[in-house]
Amino acid sequence: MPTKPNLIDRAIRSISPVWAAKRMAARFSIDKALSYKGADTSRLRNDWIIGTDSSTPDAWTLSTLRSRSRDLNRNDPVASGATETMSVNIVGQGLRPQARLRADRLGISKKRAKDLTKAAESIWQEWCPDADAANRLSFDEIQFIAIRKIIEDGEISALPIMTNEPWRKIKRCLELVEARRLTSHDDPNGIKLGRRGEPLSYTFKSTHPKTFKTTYKTIAARDDRGRKKVIHAFPTKRPGQIRGIPVFAPVLTYFKDLADYMEAEVVAARVAACLAVFITKGDSMTAGALSMGDTTDAAGNRIQGVEPGMVSYLDVGENINVVDPKRPGDSFSPFIESILRMIGMAIGMPYELLVKDFSKTNYSSARAALLEGRRHFMSWRHWFAQKFCQPIYDLVLEEAFLRGHFDAPNFYDNRVEYTRALWIGGGWGWVDPVKEVESSNRAIKYNLSTLAEEAAAQGRDWEEVLEQRKREEDLAKQLNLTDEEDNES
Repeated sequence: MPTKPNLIDRAIRSISPVWAAKRMAARFSIDKALSYKGADTSRLRNDWIIGTDSSTPDAWTLSTLRSRSRDLNRNDPVASGATETMSVNIVGQGLRPQARLRADRLGISKKRAKDLTKAAESIWQEWCPDADAANRLSFDEIQFIAIRKIIEDGEISALPIMTNEPWRKIKRCLELVEARRLTSHDDPNGIKLGRRGEPLSYTFKSTHPKTFKTTYKTIAARDDRGRKKVIHAFPTKRPGQIRGIPVFAPVLTYFKDLADYMEAEVVAARVAACLAVFITKGDSMTAGALSMGDTTDAAGNRIQGVEPGMVSYLDVGENINVVDPKRPGDSFSPFIESILRMIGMAIGMPYELLVKDFSKTNYSSARAALLEGRRHFMSWRHWFAQKFCQPIYDLVLEEAFLRGHFDAPNFYDNRVEYTRALWIGGGWGWVDPVKEVESSNRAIKYNLSTLAEEAAAQGRDWEEVLEQRKREEDLAKQLNLTDEEDNES
């Protein structure tokens, strides 16, 4: 900001406004020279137009971003593939909890804590297949849809409602609500905030499928005991942000431009692939004999087109000029690759994973790409587990306790401890199984990792692994079987 006029400047301005203006312009130039070049507004940067800078974009902007993101996921192979890759690596077949009850914190014996751990996991496994309020989806499928909508729309809302169906052991179930329905009459964002910026209520729009009548329903954010009545999950990037933004928002234009460019190249290739013969007539007397058919449609418009194997006769005096664009050029592949690398960089996905192309990599570079992608997916997985899965796990265990299915002493005094869990997903697989297994083995041996961590990296429960190994070893002893290594020794 330029320095304000001082007493001398005001005095000069009263005598000679032109002189005063020159002094102020010189001072402003000095201020700009000492400031950030990124704020330069000279001729080279006068087309850098800055839009609104609010924490949450306006409703029209968000609606446009979501509509374009959905269109890309429907019609663009790269965008659709990127969404699928992220969803599979973040959620995969579904995240599941490993209960982590601590006996010393709960004041109970280790055996009692172990029994409660197994009970909590058993209750959850029994609830998951019927988690959907519409009785169609399991919780694993709900997770997959939720993460896809978070990537595509930027957010998802889930309503943990109670049902009266007698066959349900746990009455709590989930209803997913898309982002477009979160709106109200007076506020397009559909969220009423408190004085601290906390959500107080959410308003959802519904349209009747037959009458097309629109209704609005407002739901409190929490009940009297603090339970969440609306789980609104979206990645927060700015303080005060109340709505989610599609993951592809920074690269929507790149997706569109790349798709248009690819389509133009495909059309050019199709035209170049057409073998056409054009015959020029020698004189007008033979026009009727040589005509191969009408060249106009029913309305008298001349038909223009090229197709494979076409033979066309031209009128007297007509000639054919062929446009040869020489496409695609040598820069086609590098250009496409550069665009894809920028898209991958913006959404946190290595190029190799984005296009599923490891043909140009060796073991080291492939492993580096996979590890970079894994860090990104693990960050997403941790966020999704805490924002979406954990609140639902809390509600299910609480209801199980109230119905007598989870015998947890002083549950409400130690609720955080009873619902404490580590969420694990599908395994990552190995680039080189021998090297990876040896690395894991040494990490455990030198106390750099644990069996629980290594098993979780492969999507397995370490206790289940040990129990299964024990059963196999016992059966091998009963059948008098030994390992091949023992026989060789």
